[in-house]
Amino acid sequence: MPSSAAEPLALIACLLLAGCAASEAAAPPPSPFVATAQGRIDARGETRWLAAEVDARIAAVPVAEGDAVAAGAVLMQLACADRTAHAKGLAASADAAAAEARLVAAGARAESRTEARARLAAAEAALADARDAHDRAAQLLAGGWVTSRQMQHHQAAVDAANGERAAAAAALAALDNGARPDERAAAEARAQAAAAMAAESAALADRCTLRAPVAGRVLRILRREGEFSGAGSGHPIIAIADTSALMVRAEVLDRDAATIRPGQRATIWLDEGAGRWQGRVLDGALLVGRRTSRSLDPADRFDRDVREVRVLIEGAPPAIIGLRVNVGFARS
Repeated sequence: MPSSAAEPLALIACLLLAGCAASEAAAPPPSPFVATAQGRIDARGETRWLAAEVDARIAAVPVAEGDAVAAGAVLMQLACADRTAHAKGLAASADAAAAEARLVAAGARAESRTEARARLAAAEAALADARDAHDRAAQLLAGGWVTSRQMQHHQAAVDAANGERAAAAAALAALDNGARPDERAAAEARAQAAAAMAAESAALADRCTLRAPVAGRVLRILRREGEFSGAGSGHPIIAIADTSALMVRAEVLDRDAATIRPGQRATIWLDEGAGRWQGRVLDGALLVGRRTSRSLDPADRFDRDVREVRVLIEGAPPAIIGLRVNVGFARS
């Protein structure tokens, strides 16, 4: 073939080959993901939404959203001065009743023993006087100066004084040896009743304080200081969750659900590219619902059926709870 005829053919072949090479060079690399989705970051542990039990003004909110708190920490304090004062009064009464029961069980107070000893001394002195009077009357009886009836009165006085002396001695012995069993039982019953009333009142007062049921992080505060707690509505006013582990609740299209399996690796990232984390699928497609976030593919319908897939995040900071993120599920 003449060179003049071969040159156009060679040029065409070269252009075709160059075009093919250019097409191959421009082809995008295959995606590392079998499926992508969007979702929201949440705590893996249960989120506790707390409502007030008492309808009162909120006196203090000593925490802020994002704060880490220990179990039992005060989250909100309601203004319940009347309940608090009543509880303190009953607590003081319970303490007094308990102290009285201890004294009764151990014996009388020191002043009671002093009074008992004084009574016994007075009874012994009265008995001595009655006996002296009886002896003098007995001497006079022989001379006829005292009648037998008068002697009977003197003997009755001796008997009465002797009885008083015996009673005083028994009372002192009882105080020294402790109260009678029935007295101890009565004092103990009073103490128990007072303690029960104080505990009930303290429990009512404690309802004015909202405490963290678990260690975790404050997620939402829905009522502020000065507002009313709205206990009658039953609506939560603060939320707390254990944020030691975070996950993504990803909305996977129903068509992609078959490609997701527990343990599968995943990549999580923000639209702005500020954060990127690795994770793994906790469980397969659990729930069927309607999409609440838009797909990465603009051509997808917004209201398409989706399944929720939970993805455990590795090393993500708790501050990102609630953020919308993208999730890519690895091919292998």
